[in-house]
Amino acid sequence: MEHRNHYTFVTLLALTLLSLSLQAQEVTGKIYDKRTGEALVGAEVTVPGSTVGTVTDLFGQFTLRLPPGASHLQVRYIGYDPVKVTELTRDINLGLVESISTLEQVVVSANREKELRTEVPAAISTISPQKMEETAPNTLDQVLNKIPGVFVADLANEQHMTSIRQPISTKGLFLYLEDGLPIRPTGVFNHNAMNELNQGAIRSIEVIRGPASSTYGAEAIGGVINVITQAPSLDLTGRVAIRSNSNGLRRTDLRLANTYGKTGIFVGGYYARRRDGFFEHSDMDKYAGTLKLTHALSAATDINLSVTYADLVTDMTGSLDSAAFFGEDLTSVQTFTERTVSALRVQSTVNHDWNDKGTTSARLFFRDNSIGQIPSFRIRTDRETGVTSGTINERTFQSYGSVIQHSHEIESLGAKVIGGVSIDHSPTDFFEDYILVEQDARGINVGYTEIDSVLTKNEIDLTNIGAYATFQVRATERLKFSTSLRYDRFRYDHRNFLPPSSFSGSPDAVSTFDAFTPKIGFTYDLSNNRGIYANYAQGFVPPQVGELYRGVQIPSLDPSVYNNYEVGGWYSFHLSRKLKGYSNVALYQVEATNQIISVQLDDGTRENRNAGEIRSRGIEYMLHLDFDRQLQFRWSGSFAEHEFIDYVENGTEFNGNDMAQGANRLFNWEVTYRPKQLAGAWLSIENQHMGPYWMDNANTQEYEGFSLFNLRSGYRFQALDVGFTMLNFLDESWSPRANSSRFGTTFIPGIPRTYQVHLAYNIGQE
Repeated sequence: MEHRNHYTFVTLLALTLLSLSLQAQEVTGKIYDKRTGEALVGAEVTVPGSTVGTVTDLFGQFTLRLPPGASHLQVRYIGYDPVKVTELTRDINLGLVESISTLEQVVVSANREKELRTEVPAAISTISPQKMEETAPNTLDQVLNKIPGVFVADLANEQHMTSIRQPISTKGLFLYLEDGLPIRPTGVFNHNAMNELNQGAIRSIEVIRGPASSTYGAEAIGGVINVITQAPSLDLTGRVAIRSNSNGLRRTDLRLANTYGKTGIFVGGYYARRRDGFFEHSDMDKYAGTLKLTHALSAATDINLSVTYADLVTDMTGSLDSAAFFGEDLTSVQTFTERTVSALRVQSTVNHDWNDKGTTSARLFFRDNSIGQIPSFRIRTDRETGVTSGTINERTFQSYGSVIQHSHEIESLGAKVIGGVSIDHSPTDFFEDYILVEQDARGINVGYTEIDSVLTKNEIDLTNIGAYATFQVRATERLKFSTSLRYDRFRYDHRNFLPPSSFSGSPDAVSTFDAFTPKIGFTYDLSNNRGIYANYAQGFVPPQVGELYRGVQIPSLDPSVYNNYEVGGWYSFHLSRKLKGYSNVALYQVEATNQIISVQLDDGTRENRNAGEIRSRGIEYMLHLDFDRQLQFRWSGSFAEHEFIDYVENGTEFNGNDMAQGANRLFNWEVTYRPKQLAGAWLSIENQHMGPYWMDNANTQEYEGFSLFNLRSGYRFQALDVGFTMLNFLDESWSPRANSSRFGTTFIPGIPRTYQVHLAYNIGQE
């Protein structure tokens, strides 16, 4: 009897311990991006068929106590393929793969924080890390031109001009960001600003099409390009890559990242060198590097530091006249024109979660920048005297500023409020000297002589103070409203070190500008990944310092104002078990007033005035199809019209004319094949097409446009990547920008057929 009782007691104890073990079984793990190694913060880890679940923390880590009978976990993260975990070990390390065809992606550019793309009432597109890696762009136009309605004109060696809902332009209509911070301050816009980036640190790119001044302020008119840099990885990862092409380019990239305890580190950069390119006088040297540190002060607070430096020295090739371009004579008339860029950016950000409803971020930043050049576009030959002259100039600036933002969810109202303030103080110096240019018998500019003639020398203190707020409310389960308002005040304090004149610029002056910029919109979910949106947004551009003070006797200009009206929608579909896809479309109209134009006065001098009104309207579209994850097809494009409404310049009326460099038709399609029989291999063909456009505002000279085909292929075997690219493989003669003016008709020559190979070794990546 006693023996039987002892046996019963042991059995009950064993069953009790087993039951407690099942009830107390705990799993931990880390969820990360399989391609980059970055932690996926907020990934959902759940036990199917139960209410048990959790989300990952700042380091992608989670801890979950399993209920009895749990056999597997489900891991989900927006924009990635879901994964079923059946091996419930103590330490789960899981790398997720980006979904090839999905609309459920997270974007950060719309309101400076993470949001679902389908809940943003705006046209916004993303270039993913996979697309960046497979395209291996030497210049960012090679990826940005895949986005609907976007065309970035490559002017050689990372110099560029942009067109988004506006003609190809050098005007300050496009805002370039790095991790949400403008690369340059308002007032000193440079259309080449993306050559100040470190391409070797780019993770992804987001593009907002249309005005975003209600969040980011001035210059966010045609669009915003936000380059998002790589974050530290959870474990040791890295990439060493080299590339070489038949256009004289050699480039080496290096990335390393890891996390040590509560501190993450990333370092990445590249060195690029071009010699003996297809166009004479087109050499380049550039090196750039980025250091990023992240540290978790606590579960609710983290601090981040980012330092980026870029140094570029490039020849400025100039353009060709009609005879040389159509005769395919790529002899440059320049031998000494150049551009040198030095750009340092430092930013430090503290993020604090007060609770699950409220978050505050505070950012300090510093910029130190200089651009010196002997510009090819300033070299001119006087028809009466035969004298050829040009200029040397340099602009420098240092910036000191901060951005503080707080967001708070009001659960009882189904609402969210985002508010912030910013300040940017950027003293800038500028000088420009006159040079006499020497030409040989062929008309080649072979040298120059500096003479004691300073054209411009000034200092300007630029100060921009801004405040913005966004209110979002879910009126119903499917309908969400969003409204934003920003106030900006600008102060330009100008000091002229030369006697004021039509050459040296205006007298000492202080100019101030104020602007309120609203935006209102809504999204409506039609269910099954279908939805529509609409918005009204206003943008503005204050006068650039060159427009106000350079070659102007009296600075009297107001900001240009842009009003954007837009409707759009998205649609995701499954036509069969193996065929799925998604599409989106946007229709817009942009009306601009107070355009700054140059007016010739009675005494022969010129004056800038706010006297122009223009209108741009069009439709942007994108279709993506995925056939069983083996064959992907994408077609992105736009139809647009850019028209002068009320525009008289130098006595010539352009009312009703099309704006120069404003193509009506633009599209880019791409087919990618990934054979299942050879995992890791892929092959793609891409077509970039631009329709004809007028080269002058008088609409007398037309450029026929172009259609280029690019071929790319790659293969990843374990840690090794091999790639081959053939750009413009039909070897079309083309120009990214053609222009006609009183100085003649000119063309920037586009790259001919170019072969490129690249090889990369990946450290710590599957």
